[in-house]
Amino acid sequence: MCLDRGSFHLWIARHLYSFKARQVLITNGQQTLGVALPWAIAASIVRPADKVLSISGDGGFLFSAMELETAVRLKANIVHMVWIDGTYDMVAAQEKLKYGRTSGIDFGPVDVVKYAEAFGAKGLMIRTPDEITPLLKRAFDLPGPVIVGVHVDYRDNVKLFEMVNEASIH
Repeated sequence: MCLDRGSFHLWIARHLYSFKARQVLITNGQQTLGVALPWAIAASIVRPADKVLSISGDGGFLFSAMELETAVRLKANIVHMVWIDGTYDMVAAQEKLKYGRTSGIDFGPVDVVKYAEAFGAKGLMIRTPDEITPLLKRAFDLPGPVIVGVHVDYRDNVKLFEMVNEASIH
């Protein structure tokens, strides 16, 4: 699993358990958006028999989405999941804390399914919570690169940030 940086990253970092060494690449750097897809391509070269999962938000995906051409050309055995909310949500939270408002964090809709298909990859969209497991199983069964989109609602991020801040105080 290769993780980009963004609000989704905090949820996964908080709740993911890994029980085997060298299974998770996670960035904790300074807004290193866009690393998950290239990392997944590299991991698929190192471990061609394994299906690699990478995850980014839609903003982070757009930082390196052109690398999907590389993934298709190399027939990279990856599933790249894009959590979609149409904003740089983590940046928005930081701006609100520092300036009391946001600026430049919204962007237009991106159809990740059509984007994937335009590059010759498979594109799938999760539309309801009941579709998560079967659609991800399907994505892992497909050969080559697969992009999976899912719309997310980050309204509960405030609770997560509060939990993290409380934990750092104690």
